[in-house]
Amino acid sequence: MQKSKLIELLQHFSTKELTRFSEYLASPFFNKDEQLLLFFNHIKKYAPDFETKNLEKEKLLSKGISGLQLNEKKIGYIMSDIVEHIEGFIKYNNFFTEDLEGYCHLLSTFNKWETDKFFDQTLREAKDNLKKYPYRNADFFYKEYLLETEINSYFDRQKKRAYDESLQKAADHLDLFYLATKLKYSCELINRQKLIQTDYTLRLLKEITQHLHDSTYDDYPSITIYYQILMTFLENDNAEYFRKLTELLDEHSFKFPADEARDMYAYAQNYCIRKINAGETDYSKELFELYKICIKRELLLVDGFLSPWAFKNIVWVALRVGDVEWTDNFIKTLSKKINPKFRDNAHNYNYACLLFFQDKFGEALRLLNQVEFTDIFYGLSSRTMQIKIYYELNEWVPMQSALEAFKVFLRRNKTLSENFKTTYNNFLKFTDKLSRINKRDKTKLEELQHKIEETKVVADINWLLQKVGEKK
Repeated sequence: MQKSKLIELLQHFSTKELTRFSEYLASPFFNKDEQLLLFFNHIKKYAPDFETKNLEKEKLLSKGISGLQLNEKKIGYIMSDIVEHIEGFIKYNNFFTEDLEGYCHLLSTFNKWETDKFFDQTLREAKDNLKKYPYRNADFFYKEYLLETEINSYFDRQKKRAYDESLQKAADHLDLFYLATKLKYSCELINRQKLIQTDYTLRLLKEITQHLHDSTYDDYPSITIYYQILMTFLENDNAEYFRKLTELLDEHSFKFPADEARDMYAYAQNYCIRKINAGETDYSKELFELYKICIKRELLLVDGFLSPWAFKNIVWVALRVGDVEWTDNFIKTLSKKINPKFRDNAHNYNYACLLFFQDKFGEALRLLNQVEFTDIFYGLSSRTMQIKIYYELNEWVPMQSALEAFKVFLRRNKTLSENFKTTYNNFLKFTDKLSRINKRDKTKLEELQHKIEETKVVADINWLLQKVGEKK
């Protein structure tokens, strides 16, 4: 029973939600089967984890539940019915938490009933409710569109041959909602194409970007911010879009929910990472400052946890700018915020990075060997660092073995994009060539340096160029 859908759903409920669901089942409006309430109140005693032998079917059948006559088939029916009610409860809660949508249903009903007094009263309440909405994102425009649509329906019923602004406002807010949402999705589609092997269709992108280029939406940061993000993808070499994006984030990011603001900053951070990977090292400081802003505002926490990938990126850039003390403190302090199932892996890998930066290669390798390659991006970084450590220690045989194993992994992987594969294959190719060039062979080293700089799309390009320079 512990592995049933019922228990899995209930494990996600807070104490307050469990109490409210019990009240939901107790209401004859929602549930007329009293057996369900008796059964639920019995198993609720074992919240929040529900991990007890008392919930095994054999135990329930032998001990019984007061007021119920149970057999195995009956338990199955009851559990299935409660699951159905849980889904109804979730739908009910979500519907009534959207206050503006609820007001719009009322307005629509009062309009059909032609009860104008009630319509006017509810309209005032709806407008007050909308004013209190804390964000100015696509959801806000959608709510405005819904409200103006109901006002226009009311005006249309009056059959007055006069101008009313509600129709224009409904159309305008629909446009704003569409543009903000379309831009947001377009950014994510392009971003995913860069990360994984996939092929998305981006319709109307040329028309929309041209419209935004020719029009002014300065009063709508949800459009201007996503437009700048989109242009950092489409015009990657034009740094003005990035500059404008960071200015807009500084000024307007508080107008968005934390998760959306976090994603907006992530796009700016990823732009810096792309630039750094292409050899433009000045963006390291920009990236570090962006991360520190997000840490200060606690934007990086999701459900109270810090993403292990964000954690890794922050350590990486902090070391790039050479702030060892800050990095050491960050790892020790913020690793506790990572979800326990990722925590050890993240701590071991990132502390290995710190040790590597301090030229403590043996210690770094020992810690790195404790990292499990369960996440593909941690796996890529761990393999890369392992090769770099072997190079630093002049361990050529294990390095060659690691190079070959990495090549096989990249060749067989079906989820990584070709761009990612190329980036890491170039690292492997150039590291192999560098290890075979004799020290002081300036001609070959100059040729290799030129080739690396010309290629640009190379993982750890700065480390490679540094090692070439050391051999000259």
